[in-house]
Amino acid sequence: MKISIIDIGSNTIKLVIYEVRKDNSFIGVHQESTKVKLGESLAYSDSLNEQSILKSIDVLLQYRDITRLESANKVLCVGTSAVRESKNGVYFIDQVLKRTGFKVRVLNGEEEAYYSYLGASMTTCIPNGLYFDLGGGSLELVYSEDFNIKKAQALPLGALRLSRTFANEDGSFSKKDCDNMDQRILETLPTKKSYGIGIDALLVGAGGTLRALGRYDQKRSGFPFEKIHNYRLSSSTIESLRKELSSLKPDEIASRGTFDSTRVETVVAGIHVIDGIMKKFDFEEIVISRYGIREGILASFIQNPNTLENHNIESLGKQIVRILSYHSHKHDISNFGLDDMTRDMIYHRLLKDREVEILSCALYTLGKLPESNKYYSLFYQVLDEDYPRLTYREQIILALSIIYSKKIRIGEELFYKYNNLLKPQNLKSIQKIAVLLNLARIIIKTRSQIRIRLTDNQSMNFTIIPTQKSFPTILLKQVIEKTSKIFDIPVQYHIPNRINRLKGSTRNIISIKSQT
Repeated sequence: MKISIIDIGSNTIKLVIYEVRKDNSFIGVHQESTKVKLGESLAYSDSLNEQSILKSIDVLLQYRDITRLESANKVLCVGTSAVRESKNGVYFIDQVLKRTGFKVRVLNGEEEAYYSYLGASMTTCIPNGLYFDLGGGSLELVYSEDFNIKKAQALPLGALRLSRTFANEDGSFSKKDCDNMDQRILETLPTKKSYGIGIDALLVGAGGTLRALGRYDQKRSGFPFEKIHNYRLSSSTIESLRKELSSLKPDEIASRGTFDSTRVETVVAGIHVIDGIMKKFDFEEIVISRYGIREGILASFIQNPNTLENHNIESLGKQIVRILSYHSHKHDISNFGLDDMTRDMIYHRLLKDREVEILSCALYTLGKLPESNKYYSLFYQVLDEDYPRLTYREQIILALSIIYSKKIRIGEELFYKYNNLLKPQNLKSIQKIAVLLNLARIIIKTRSQIRIRLTDNQSMNFTIIPTQKSFPTILLKQVIEKTSKIFDIPVQYHIPNRINRLKGSTRNIISIKSQT
């Protein structure tokens, strides 16, 4: 099934067509973004001007043709700050319906914040955090604890709005312009105390301006991958970018080659907002989310198609908790029946918590991707995936672990190619995860049971209970020998001389019991 989301913003109108899979996961298959500056006139009046309305309708007619050509089953069209704040917003909605057939659902500020939070949170899985989505007309802020929204609001700090208020006619900012804009930003932002932000909260950001800044930082620092999701920017980097870009005119910013036409006029105002958030709330780092309001609307619609039309913020909040609960646990090691084993290995300091997290993501990935002997392609394919709870370094470790489990020579080659992004001790983690993947592969493919016991003298005893007459004993022996070498402890194994057929469901086909 294909579902299209049209997001009518203050600066741009965006269309994303998603392919929704049978398991309700989704992937974008077509994307359009057109600058219309619908909300530009709101900097000096209370209405949308006729020229921007007509341009927006022309763009929506084009998007209608695209959705029909791509055979979209459903089109969801939402309007945000420009439409909801303008005096003639209802007129705009009526004209869109009359000319295009699209029924525009105007989100209030709190709803916009909730949907933005859902889209960003389900792909980062950070339970305690301050989330922001910086758009052209408004800034959405959401503070959550254990995925429960505690505060949510929309503020008039959009990048286009601030640019039209404080920039010169040529789009440049003087030092005085920047100082006045900073004062407005800091006065408008709430205080850290009023939000009750905990010490373990992280800052997560979404929006085109932040993503563009992340890509620019990657370019100037020589980052080797074109991937922005989960990329992190420090407060010192934001400060450096703010100083570098604030004195430039839009055409000079465009010459840097990273900022497209929809960003060059708003990026200076945007980075001042981001810098203000970090200073006002005392954050040292931002986690960039590639996802936001459109993915949040889609996830909500898939779970309950009626939520978008209900205008009930309480039911939306409860729905968000349910969706995030699923996404925060779908990579858990318990899904593979390995929680007892890994718990014992953590207790005996054979594995670290983060190594278990990476192992779980590797098992999930291998279960989802088709088998392949094209190892270089597989490596970059894994890197291109989005793993909510992994840092960039951990995702590289994940990809290398999978390759090491299949072809050590290529794994070593790739490790040394990207070792500037890794630490020396990461190689040991990769080797541990790789050998455990090979062990799990044997157990899963033979539908066997495995029981592991760690003895007092620090040796590891495996009991393998096959459910099939044919069992790869030689392969198991090789894996056990590698396990002993990599973990640097004696490892013994035992295969009982009987067939113990599993009863019931075969979903969790690895059954492990701690016998310590």
